[in-house]
Amino acid sequence: MNNLKLSLVAIGVLFLTNTASAIELTDYKVIEGTYSDAYLDGSLTVNDDSDKEQTSYNAVVKADLESVHTTAPYTLNYSIKGEGSTTRGSDANASKDTKYSTEADIQVNKYLKNDDTYFVYGNSKLGYKKLSTTSSASDPYVEVGVGAGYGRMYIATPLASAMRIAEDLKEYKIIKPDVSDKALMALAKIIGLQDEYVSKYGSNEYTQYWYSDMEKALKKNDALVGDTLSATGVVRLNEILSTNDARGVLARLHGWTVQAGAGQVLSDYNGDSGDTTVNAKFDYALPFGYTSQLRETLTTAKVLDSDSDLDYKMKNDLSYTYEMSDKVDWINSWDFEFSKANNSGDDVTTNTLGTTFRYYLANQLTFDTTLSLSNVDGNNLGFAETKGWNTTLTSSLSYRLK
Repeated sequence: MNNLKLSLVAIGVLFLTNTASAIELTDYKVIEGTYSDAYLDGSLTVNDDSDKEQTSYNAVVKADLESVHTTAPYTLNYSIKGEGSTTRGSDANASKDTKYSTEADIQVNKYLKNDDTYFVYGNSKLGYKKLSTTSSASDPYVEVGVGAGYGRMYIATPLASAMRIAEDLKEYKIIKPDVSDKALMALAKIIGLQDEYVSKYGSNEYTQYWYSDMEKALKKNDALVGDTLSATGVVRLNEILSTNDARGVLARLHGWTVQAGAGQVLSDYNGDSGDTTVNAKFDYALPFGYTSQLRETLTTAKVLDSDSDLDYKMKNDLSYTYEMSDKVDWINSWDFEFSKANNSGDDVTTNTLGTTFRYYLANQLTFDTTLSLSNVDGNNLGFAETKGWNTTLTSSLSYRLK
């Protein structure tokens, strides 16, 4: 019995020791970093029923760009989303309907102490759209805001890449099974300097110097089985880190920020100056290992103008991404929005749930299959109430731009 107790204690101590020493992505707190994701995807649906008067179709193109650049004194975040579609019905007199929309957001944070505490910010939102029911586009939408906040978001993608490289090279017996946290962190810091290598050596030549310094870091920290990475190791590095592969390593973020300020709509889609608002935002990110990423973003806006139809609105975006394998990602999202009316009409609540399986093809292409559920409760403020949950299943090809 005593031997059994001793064995259990030994196992427990070993487990705690391994757990305590295992490196996590949240350990990576290098302030300087950059990441960009840009996708272009499209889908086409064509129906040619024998009892219809003409072939109907629906073509959709979407573009999505997100970029974050961080330094000690500043962070720059911007995103651009665009969507366009062309539709024609099956009736003989049905004409082609075209609509499109583009929205861009940009925010700059200035850290007062060049650390991860207090900052002031300025942001702007630009929009441009054309509805299918109109012959021309609406006026541009312009909104600006200023305020202050606390916290910082760290880009831990270099450490996620290092962990993935280590796991891969262990299978080829190029590095040792017990790679130290120090070796992984040293490798991650060199991976994070990719832009500097490109700037110094050029986009066509930088990889040989980049990989060479990775090899030196692993050797210095006694991680290599032999004296070099070998040709196989270099091929594996290129396979995992190559920018020509749509797969790559998805962005891994950790940290949180909270901010509050004021905003003003300088021009709405009708060309009129809009509402003055008091805004608040909470942003949180947490990776689980290097295969999963949780992201939570909550925003609120209180309208100060008493004659506005909108009193306040709250929006919450929650997403969870899981890398099922080197070829398949599972992406889940829940978008919730509540709009409080300042008139006699309904308050409006919208919910959109989505789950996507993304399969990575060659030449930066992915094949996406998405199931989405959406519901609108309330008929006011430009929203049209739905009778229940609308269900949509779509498949599309996406091209990774960067």
